[in-house]
Amino acid sequence: MLITGFQAIDRLVSEDEVVEFFSTDRNLLYTLYHRAIVLSSPVKVILVSERGGIDPLLIERFRRIFQKYDEIYIRRAFKVEDVRPTIEAMGGEFVLVDPYHHRKKYTEIVSGIRRAQGRKFIFSFMDREREGSVFGLHTAHSLIKLEGTGSGFRAKILKSVSVENIEIPFGTWEIFGRSEEGLVRWL
Repeated sequence: MLITGFQAIDRLVSEDEVVEFFSTDRNLLYTLYHRAIVLSSPVKVILVSERGGIDPLLIERFRRIFQKYDEIYIRRAFKVEDVRPTIEAMGGEFVLVDPYHHRKKYTEIVSGIRRAQGRKFIFSFMDREREGSVFGLHTAHSLIKLEGTGSGFRAKILKSVSVENIEIPFGTWEIFGRSEEGLVRWL
């Protein structure tokens, strides 16, 4: 089951087949998809890039924090021509990291995403409101913009089948599994 570990987000996207998270803040998106990968394990992951993409030390850190040591299966699509066949071959639920990395062949990539069976979490390093595939924006059931703040980050739900556009703030420590109920505990 694909989850982020943030209950508010997970509840909102629980029924959605294609959920896309995007940000121009590389460090924030990088950290959050590592968290989602560990919490969703056992999970399949597709990395679209020539190198990098997964930090084994960050994976291990999240594994220790959340006491989750299940398997993570990784495939890499090096060239833009490899993206669609890799997506279609994956099958089942998977996490797709930076599918628009090459900034071309958007229609072909989105076609692969739509054809693939199972639930998908997509993490894109770009401003999806201005870049990438418009077809891809229509394919995603939920579109979530992640923005860093001085004390953490906020998730802006820009497209959802279940709620209007909302903004959900999270503190830095919540990323690493340390959170409190805050003022809610006094109600």
